[in-house]
Amino acid sequence: MSGNVSAETTKPIPASEQKMGLWGTLFLWTAASLVTPSLMTGQMFIPDIAPLTAIVIVVCASLVGTVALSAMAIIGTRTRLPTFVVARATFGTSGAKLFAVMNIIILAGWGIIQGYLGGLALHKFLLATTGIDNVVAAIIITQGLVMIITLMGHTGIQKVETVASILMLVLVLSVIYKLLAEHGYTELQNLPLSDTPSLTYAIVFDLVLASAFSWMALPCDYNRYCRSVNVSAWGIGCGYLLGTVIAMTLGILVGSFTLLAGQPSSYDPAELLSGNYAVIASAVLFVSVLSTNLFNLYSMSMSALSLGKSVRFVYVTLGFGLFCLAGSLLQELVMAGFFDWILFVGAAMIPSFAIILTDYYWVKKSTWSATAQQANGAFNVPAIITYIIGAVFSLYFTYVTPLAFGATALTFLVTALTYPVLIRLWHQLRSTQRNATEETPL
Repeated sequence: MSGNVSAETTKPIPASEQKMGLWGTLFLWTAASLVTPSLMTGQMFIPDIAPLTAIVIVVCASLVGTVALSAMAIIGTRTRLPTFVVARATFGTSGAKLFAVMNIIILAGWGIIQGYLGGLALHKFLLATTGIDNVVAAIIITQGLVMIITLMGHTGIQKVETVASILMLVLVLSVIYKLLAEHGYTELQNLPLSDTPSLTYAIVFDLVLASAFSWMALPCDYNRYCRSVNVSAWGIGCGYLLGTVIAMTLGILVGSFTLLAGQPSSYDPAELLSGNYAVIASAVLFVSVLSTNLFNLYSMSMSALSLGKSVRFVYVTLGFGLFCLAGSLLQELVMAGFFDWILFVGAAMIPSFAIILTDYYWVKKSTWSATAQQANGAFNVPAIITYIIGAVFSLYFTYVTPLAFGATALTFLVTALTYPVLIRLWHQLRSTQRNATEETPL
C-alpha cells in the first residue's frame, strides 16, 4: 500500500503487502492498548479491591481476552480483508452493513471521549512547558493530528504507532518507578479498603474482559497486513497484554496513592507528581490518546468503506474526524457516562464477534473462501437471530438484572453455543422445504 490515501479499499490486499513483522505488530497493539480509558478502569477498582489483587485479576482477564483477539486477528491475516467485509461471510451482505454502522457509532463514542482526555493531557503539558492555557485549542490540536496521520493510511499509522509505543513504554515505566519510589510498596499493601465495596473479584474480571472484547472490531483491519498467522496471533496477543496490563497497573497505582495522600481518587499520575515527572505523565496520556484514536478513526473509515463502493477513504476520514472533534469540544459532558459506555460496547458487540468466531472456527472449520466475500445472501437469518438472542441476554443481565459475576463471558458462551444449533436447524428446515417442493406433483 502506498502513502496515497485513495489506495485504501476493502478489497483483499495483495499477499506481497503482508510485510508487518512480529515487532511491528507487537508495538502497534501496545501503543493502541496503552490508553487512558484503561488507566481510568484500573483506578476504578480502588479501594474496593486490594491493589496487588487487582493487578493479578487484570493479568488473568487480559490473558483470556487476548485469545479472542488473536483468533479474530488470524481471520484477518488469512483473508487479507478488513473486519466488516469478513463479516459478510457470517451475517450476509446487508447484515454485515448493519454491524458496520454499529461499529462506526461505537468508535465515534470512543473517539469523542478520548479526544477530550487527550486535549486535557496536552493542555497540562503545554501549560507546564509554555504557559499556554487553552483547553479548546489543545483538543483541536489533538483531534487534528489524529485526522492528519490517519489520512496517511495503514503504513503511516504503523510507523507512528511504533515510535509512540517505544516512547510510551519508556515514559510510563519511568512514571511507575517514580510513583513507587516516592510512595513505597509498603504503603500500597497497607491501603485501607472500602467497608462496603461495590466491586467483587468477579466483576473486576468481567470489566477487564469486556475491555478486551471492546477491541474485537479492529484486529482484521490491521493484522491483515501481518507476514504470517503466527506473527498476527503472537503480535496482537503480546502487544495487547503488555499495553493493557501496564495501563491498568498505572491506574491502580495512581488510584491507590491519591487515596493514601488524602486526595480524591484520580487516574492522572500528574496529580501525584511534580516537576518534570508531572510533565512526563501528561505527555504519556497525550501520546496514548493520539495512538488509540488513530486506530479508532482508521477503523471507522474502513467500516464506512464496507458500506458501498462509492465511499472514499479521504472523505469519510475527514468527516468522522471533524465529528469527533466537535463532540470532544463538549468537554465534561462526554464523560458523564464513561463506564456505562464500556458496558454498552461490550453488551452490543460481544455477541456479533462470538458468532463470527464460531462460524469460522466451528461451523465452517476454518474453510472460508480466500476472499471471504461470498456472503450467504443479504442476511444470514440464523446469525441475525443468534445475535438478537445474545444481545438481549447481555443487555438484560447487564442492566436489568446484573449478575454477581458479570455478563461478558457468559454472553460470549451463550451466543457461541446457540449459533451452531440454530444454523443446523435452519439447514434442516431448508432441506425439508426443498424435498417437499421436489416431491410435489406438477
